[in-house]
Amino acid sequence: MWFSKGYKSTPKLKLVQRLQPWWTTRRLSVIGFLFTLLALVYFIIWVFGPMIYGAWISLTNENWFAPPQFVGLTNFFTLAISLQFWHTVGRTGVYIAETVVPSLAIAFLIAWGIHLVSHGRLFFLTVFFIPFVIPTVASAIMFEMLLQPSGLVDQVLHIHISWLTNPAFAMVGLSIVTVWNLVGFYVVIFLASLQQINREVIEAAQVDGVTAWRLVWQIVLPLLRPTLLFALVTCTATVLTNFTQAYVLTNGGPGNSTLVLPLLIYRQAFTFSAAGNASAMALVLLIASIGLTYLQFKVVGNN
Repeated sequence: MWFSKGYKSTPKLKLVQRLQPWWTTRRLSVIGFLFTLLALVYFIIWVFGPMIYGAWISLTNENWFAPPQFVGLTNFFTLAISLQFWHTVGRTGVYIAETVVPSLAIAFLIAWGIHLVSHGRLFFLTVFFIPFVIPTVASAIMFEMLLQPSGLVDQVLHIHISWLTNPAFAMVGLSIVTVWNLVGFYVVIFLASLQQINREVIEAAQVDGVTAWRLVWQIVLPLLRPTLLFALVTCTATVLTNFTQAYVLTNGGPGNSTLVLPLLIYRQAFTFSAAGNASAMALVLLIASIGLTYLQFKVVGNN
């Protein structure tokens, strides 16, 4: 008790008495909120604030040099009839298809292989995870040298392909570098999930004579559906907004063969000073990302 029976009750003590049960039941919630308050302030200032400002800019003719004027949906109508914009959307879709599926497939196969070995798991996991922690610019510069005509890749494979200077292969070269960067992260994610599967389920299937292919396709993958959904959503969002590798490796070239949407947004905003048009593209990119995420949840998450 806060006071003995002989003390006279005061309004202050009565307030403490009322607050004590509230604090006892909600203490962890209040402490948790205080710990996350800084992160919440960060997101409000540096994420949601710029998003709202960008949405406003998309409704103006902002060009960095004169006061912006409100133009309504003009920028969006301009995008709707822009062949360059739609061609870029198509190239971005190709980039996603050439990157997301191979990244997740290769990561799962590597994780499954590491899961099956009895020794050296930490070593193999470290080897495959290293590309993910290498700075994106550094890895892009490294691959720019490796994929040059008559570079190390061509010499090892005994071929002569201009991976980054030939419009027919430039997107493939860009996708290879992106896959190399992403695989390591998803190897860790898949391996962690595989180790959570009850081994009795696997052993029972093997006793029943289930082939390795059916074991993976009909038992392992369904058990990994939440992990697959997480990997698919995050990998798609990462590739959809990937700017650095396309900028460093090809800068959208040769021609516009690797001009993906984030790079076009950058050009419109900082090369042609069309910030309003670029913000409209960025908003479309955000909506597309949300739409793809919703579709992935409906297709993968509800099966």
